[in-house]
Amino acid sequence: MGKIGEAHRDAAIYNTVLAKRMGCQNFLLESVKTDIRRPPGSTPTNVETDKETLMIHGKVMFIVLSKFKETHRSGFRSLLLKFILAVQFAVVFSLSAQGPATEVDLTQALTLEQCIQVGLEKSTSMRNARLNLAIQELRVNTARADYFPRIFSTGAYDFSDRIDFGFEPENYNLGLGAQYTIWDNGQREGGFAQAKESLNATVSRNEGIKQSLILQITEAYYDVLQYQALVEVSEQNLARAQENTQRTKDFVEAGSLIPADIATAEVREGNNRLTLLNNQNLLQVAKARLPRLLGLDPGVLITVAADESYRLYQQRGTIERIEIPVEEAIQIALDNRPEFKETESQLRSQEWALTLAKLQRWPRLNADVDYNVNLDDYLRERENFSDFRSWSAGVSLNFTFFDGGILGNRVKELAMQLEQTRENASDLERSVALDVRQTYLNLKRSEAAVDISKTQVVNARLSLDVIQGRFDVDKAILLELLDAQTSYAQALTDEVNTFYDYKITQTRLQDAMGVLQ
Repeated sequence: MGKIGEAHRDAAIYNTVLAKRMGCQNFLLESVKTDIRRPPGSTPTNVETDKETLMIHGKVMFIVLSKFKETHRSGFRSLLLKFILAVQFAVVFSLSAQGPATEVDLTQALTLEQCIQVGLEKSTSMRNARLNLAIQELRVNTARADYFPRIFSTGAYDFSDRIDFGFEPENYNLGLGAQYTIWDNGQREGGFAQAKESLNATVSRNEGIKQSLILQITEAYYDVLQYQALVEVSEQNLARAQENTQRTKDFVEAGSLIPADIATAEVREGNNRLTLLNNQNLLQVAKARLPRLLGLDPGVLITVAADESYRLYQQRGTIERIEIPVEEAIQIALDNRPEFKETESQLRSQEWALTLAKLQRWPRLNADVDYNVNLDDYLRERENFSDFRSWSAGVSLNFTFFDGGILGNRVKELAMQLEQTRENASDLERSVALDVRQTYLNLKRSEAAVDISKTQVVNARLSLDVIQGRFDVDKAILLELLDAQTSYAQALTDEVNTFYDYKITQTRLQDAMGVLQ
């Protein structure tokens, strides 16, 4: 009954606010509150009443409040004060809502944070996530509406060529009716609680969508930076190869080398040219993928800001390293991954769905009130309005005796679906732990690879300088110089690749731990 009590409480708060807005200060709907989440030893909030309390089915009580003697004299002042406060709150709320929003200038170089801001605002996945949240909020409002009576109007017009005694050819009437569910054995409470759990699941799901989008944008952003750096390295290698080719031609003219050496140098130059072409193409693809993730047209030209982390790495030769053990990283993931909160809400929502299916077997008590007017007769007579109106009130009890097993099959189906969700929830913990462990190990490998690649660049540069000096004084052959240049070019390429692989893996670990923001 704790979840049902929570639903009663929320409905009561909503009714209270609605009653105050409508000016109904002497009639309040309140629910008996029993919250299973209340900490041990705490006491529930007492509800003060002025006159009397009437309990209905142990769930809903109506509290009749006394009128204040000074209502007429202070009514206008109270209304004016409420209006001023409402205007002030509205202004503050609107300013606070509009303040943080800043438009990103796409013509300027964008940082990673700016790209994420644009993506969270304009990407299709986040737009759909916000729409799904709005839909679930509407469903909560729909479930809450079941606590209120339904009021409807009716009108009818009849024309007949057969006129009986006391009737006219044209007859029309007007009516007003209302229906309210007095007792449904907790179905309204269950439906409202289920809608709230579905809303909570949507909020958690949207958080997962947000983190996934941030990861994709970060990967695409680093891809652009990576291929920009590779293009710069390829251009340097090509310029060095072109210089070697020209020097080889000079040596051939001087008689120090043979024409075959020119062909060897041109082959190396052609390979460097192909590498540059491939990296330029990959850079263009990466630049098209980034705006696509941001919710923009792939043809939009976006410039990314210079990578300060790579510049600092080249200056210092060190990187930031993860200091926590893998078991702590797994525990952080178990506490923060939005999938767990989503699964918990889904389980509670399905439990309520199963409860509602079982409650369908129980009777439902409704109250009906109708008020009708024979409008055609009254308009002809124009007097004694009470003679042409009528009203009726009644209660109805609906109970399903036999449905061919439909309700029973529905209960079994929902029970099986609930069992599937519980099994998936138990497997989710193992999957998350494996994901974190794998990403953690990959990050450790990337950190070691960055150190190795930095050492390789230093050694390859030193070897190239030595062989270049020997080649200049005819102490080394052309093939040695070309091999040294190739090794140095490969070391530079590996340095760029390993650094950005480390950055992407670091981001993936944050995503696996559920702390990516």
